[in-house]
Amino acid sequence: MASTLTQPVATPDISILTPVMTLEGHEPWTLSSLDGEQYEYKSISCISYFPDGKQMISGSRDKTIRRWDLRKGKEIEKNREDYEEVRAVGVSRDGRWVVIAGKNGMKVSEVETGIVRTSH
Repeated sequence: MASTLTQPVATPDISILTPVMTLEGHEPWTLSSLDGEQYEYKSISCISYFPDGKQMISGSRDKTIRRWDLRKGKEIEKNREDYEEVRAVGVSRDGRWVVIAGKNGMKVSEVETGIVRTSH
């Protein structure tokens, strides 16, 4: 006996994903065009989840990375770091290290101790 597979069809007007929380914290940053015009942006350039799924790290061109407690929906304030133009973030498989790549090089930070190693 043959079976058929049916899947729901997505329509352009209906969102399939429903947000459960909004994380606020990164600041707007300004970009100057070649003709001198100033444009303000507020965006996140990269995110990475910790292996336990309870935390996330985000990076922005506002020169910060921020670690978030996803259970509380809040930033873990003590772990905010400044970095020039964050372009990528990553978390090690064991959740022990965070890697930040930016305009001026790469930084590796141990989450618990705050030990930092830089590479340019």
